[in-house]
Amino acid sequence: MTRIARWWTPARLSLRLRLDDVAWTEDGDPVWLEGRSDRSTLVRGGRRPGELTPDHSVRAGVGYGGGDFCVSGNRIFFSQRGGPLLRMELGARATPAMPRFGAVASPAVSPDGKALLCVHSLDNIDVLAYVRLDGARWPTDLVRGADFYMQPAWHPASNRIAWVEWDNPDMPWDGARLMEGRIDGIRPDLADPSRVAGGPGRAVYQPAWSPDGRHLAWIESDGERHRLRVRRESDDAILTLATSDAMLPPAWVQGGRALAWKRDSSEIRVIDFVKGRGRILSVRLDGTATEIDPGPYSHFSQIAPSPTGDAFLVVASSPQVSDRVAMWRDGEWTTVAQSTSEDLPPEAYPLCRAVSWDVAGTEVHGILFEPSGPKPAAGWPLLVNVHGGPTSARTMSFSADTCFFCDRGWAVLEVNYRGSTGYGEAYRLALNGRWGELDTLDCVEGAKAMVAQGVADGKRLAIKGGSAGGFTVLNALIQHPGLFRAGISNYGVTDLAQLEATTHKFEARYLDRLVGLLPQESQIYHDRSPVHHAGAIRDALAIFQGSDDKVVPLEQAQSIVEALKQAGTSHHYRVFEGEGHGWRRSDTIETYYAEVERFLEAHAS
Repeated sequence: MTRIARWWTPARLSLRLRLDDVAWTEDGDPVWLEGRSDRSTLVRGGRRPGELTPDHSVRAGVGYGGGDFCVSGNRIFFSQRGGPLLRMELGARATPAMPRFGAVASPAVSPDGKALLCVHSLDNIDVLAYVRLDGARWPTDLVRGADFYMQPAWHPASNRIAWVEWDNPDMPWDGARLMEGRIDGIRPDLADPSRVAGGPGRAVYQPAWSPDGRHLAWIESDGERHRLRVRRESDDAILTLATSDAMLPPAWVQGGRALAWKRDSSEIRVIDFVKGRGRILSVRLDGTATEIDPGPYSHFSQIAPSPTGDAFLVVASSPQVSDRVAMWRDGEWTTVAQSTSEDLPPEAYPLCRAVSWDVAGTEVHGILFEPSGPKPAAGWPLLVNVHGGPTSARTMSFSADTCFFCDRGWAVLEVNYRGSTGYGEAYRLALNGRWGELDTLDCVEGAKAMVAQGVADGKRLAIKGGSAGGFTVLNALIQHPGLFRAGISNYGVTDLAQLEATTHKFEARYLDRLVGLLPQESQIYHDRSPVHHAGAIRDALAIFQGSDDKVVPLEQAQSIVEALKQAGTSHHYRVFEGEGHGWRRSDTIETYYAEVERFLEAHAS
């Protein structure tokens, strides 16, 4: 299994940049958000390239983050980590756009440049705030009353707005409302608020008016499939232009974008996925759709249309191409920015394909990554990787993590267990009431299927996951001892009742559907919590946790480590000081992968 060359070293992984979001200046220069260790900064490309925010860490603070900045003309508005919403003329110093209080995300400037909308959260109360940009910086609570807000959008005339809102116990993918209203008066007030689409069991995503103001577009779930829809403003007729299983992404963060209007308002470019492979469709208003040549990419996010021509920016990648800020213009792709140096040979990247297997008559899906070299006669050692959420999915995107393990001779099975997105709403909803059961079963059966298909060596299986994925890892070791030689839980859930009592507002009622209502289902919460069964773990286990995690608090890891100690179970435990729900710091990333490598060499070689 050991290679002479190790391309993906812990040091290389620690130096990789995060490319999180993209935008344009008014004269057509790209701007993107670039993560460098635990700091994020805005960078400009094009004719006047350079870092725009060297004295700031750009990071919004509502929920899981996202919606960190916007560009209006040659002004940038951005949230500073732990600070206020700032405004900056390109090339000048940043100044506060509003007083510092609460958390701010998703700034959106009116097309006339006179006002700004943003999602504002203070003392667990969220609102849509309105800020005049003529010097009167104090925000007005323009829309309030719902539990959550997301994706504020302006009509080109600057007199109407649209937004997405929802209430507990729903998550935004369970049911949300697309709302609109009219800006009225100097104060101002919101006049004639009304629901455009969505409701119970019908998620909605990203309202966007056409540049000519004649159509409002959005993506909506009909309860099983996703629909790209437009409302014709002349007569309020609502039309469905395209249908898919994976057009509406789960709205875990603010500021997500999956569609963009063409500048002449004749077409909508929308990101879609088919069995984990991404594509961009160009959809005309008569419903005619064509696929844009994907170039070298199979994953796309954060599409942003150019103000100066038929072009757009995306964050794009594939299993063989690391994350890039990529520009499509007039049918051609160019690279704007790269997350790595891309100086490695093709054999440094894994091979990738969609796979599936049967579990009690249900087809379960995954993405298989295999090393580029010859497969051993007994099959690859296999690492089952379990995504978080659990409402999420793995796709055919670049993963430095996967490259690291394939570089060491492991095949990696990314399991899109029941509950994952991208395979229709019935597939996602199947996990409701059965979290801790179906996710575990699907991962276990996926490992067995890879062995049966000759892909994997049944004597060399391991399993890894973070957050909800860590929960699945622990349950797999408890319920199926001896199947996996080693398990790795990163900031994994260990105690469901404790999680329900301590997690942040966004997920405060998430478990109502995934597990059940409390106190009625308290026994289920107990029975599915790994902390109460830690003594059953017999296989090697490593637990990694951030000290400042607000989603899965440190107490979750501490409780199962204490249970492991009482049971006399050997384990590896590491707390990374200053880290939250995931690793950002370069030194953390380097240490983590070095320890994981030693752990697997000791227990799964």
